Amino acid sequence: MTGRVLGACTAHNSAKFIVHDYIGTVVTQAFFTAPFACLITDIVARPRVAGSDGSAVSLSFYNVPSGVAVASGALLHSGSYNMKGTADTNQVLTLVTDPDVLRLDAGDSIGFVVTGTATAAIGVITIALEPI
Repeated sequence: MTGRVLGACTAHNSAKFIVHDYIGTVVTQAFFTAPFACLITDIVARPRVAGSDGSAVSLSFYNVPSGVAVASGALLHSGSYNMKGTADTNQVLTLVTDPDVLRLDAGDSIGFVVTGTATAAIGVITIALEPI
């Protein structure tokens, strides 16, 4: 594509979004497999109901090639998403700066690792992708 700048949208409809709702029974898993090569441009998560377990409860997101366990993939951000955060308050994760980690080839997945016990947690994750 002539004039295309990686990581910069060139048309209003070039961004794609993955939306994944979760509930307290959530476990470590892959939840999206890329049908085309794309770049992860944003991860925003929002608790609706905070987990009620006494310890910390969080999600961390990974780029996971086919045949690789989710926790063995490449971490997509610094910090983690606090599943016990303030209800209805967005948490925007800071993405890593390595474009190779943020790139999904067709067949690569995005997954998350749950740390702690989710108990009553309910929320939504939105990930923005740009086709490349």
